[in-house]
Amino acid sequence: MPSSAVFRAAALLLCLSLCGAFSPACSPLPLRRSFAHAAAKGAAPVGGRKVSGGCTRLRMGLFDALKELAMPTEIADTADRAPEVAAATGPLSFVAGVSEVADPRHPMEDAWFVGESEFGMFDGVSGAAKSENQDAVYSFMLSDMTQRMIMNQKVKRGEVDTANALEFACSALADTLSCGASTACVAQIDTTVPGYTTLKGVNVGDSGLSVVRRNAEDGALKVVWKTNPQQHFFNCPFQLGMGSDDQPTNGDYYVVEDVAAGDVLVAATDGTWDNVFEEDVVELVSQGGSPGDVARKVAQLSHEHGSDAGYMSPFAINSVQQGHAYRGGKLDDVTVVVSRVGAVRARGAAAEEELVTSASSEEVEE
Repeated sequence: MPSSAVFRAAALLLCLSLCGAFSPACSPLPLRRSFAHAAAKGAAPVGGRKVSGGCTRLRMGLFDALKELAMPTEIADTADRAPEVAAATGPLSFVAGVSEVADPRHPMEDAWFVGESEFGMFDGVSGAAKSENQDAVYSFMLSDMTQRMIMNQKVKRGEVDTANALEFACSALADTLSCGASTACVAQIDTTVPGYTTLKGVNVGDSGLSVVRRNAEDGALKVVWKTNPQQHFFNCPFQLGMGSDDQPTNGDYYVVEDVAAGDVLVAATDGTWDNVFEEDVVELVSQGGSPGDVARKVAQLSHEHGSDAGYMSPFAINSVQQGHAYRGGKLDDVTVVVSRVGAVRARGAAAEEELVTSASSEEVEE
């Protein structure tokens, strides 16, 4: 085939792919509201949040599409692993605390769940929330469906596969033609092997999870492992749902081996990571308190920085690096889940000094 004909064929395929990828059909069906909730003793479910407005398709313009093709996709490095530590000598406990602060400009679009040994958070994409007949934000439906899939796995298989649960949840919502889009970060503390604990899960988009551990040499806390944000280009994260070609299989699948007693897991939506530096999170963890206390401190600081037009936030620094003149925080919904891994002590044994000092209605202990 002549080179000119090859060029014309390639150009035609490019145009067809752009039209098909960024102009999907949208025919939402009526759906009942479903909300993520904590599977916890005494934990109150998340309150209902109704969002008004018509169905908004999530689209990329032609310029953004070409920009995407020209720029390499930023995919989290699955080689990131926490330093090896000795396996636990006994079973480990899992205590979690959750805090959320809504963006005052619109109803909350972050959703989350905490289960027996798993947790997840879902950051709804603004402007792609719901249809007139759809009674819940997509992120809440994805959260609820993912948790349901995990519960089914426990009953039918006796084990959890967070990535598989997220895939089935996305597929189920796609079959309903629901409107909206969301990032997803789902993780599980796996204690199926006695004395050996792993953290495994999947991350799609720019929410993130960090493991904070105390250094055995100097006693200082530091981040020993973290997910990397997935973005097509600056401020355009991978996202699941209507109008997006991203799938759970495009996410970062990770396994952190040898999770140790004393490790603190900090998971948060980009409302935190765009406004709070890693060292600030470590400092708040070092101040102690229950997981709920730490989550509240991180969420509050995230909201304060997001509302500060003069603060040189991580988002502002990244903006400048991308050639954009920007200063200040990035006001957004904030959701923080802080989990503490600890050794299970015999009944009546003296309690050792640890991060968890109290319980609250926001905490789950398994």
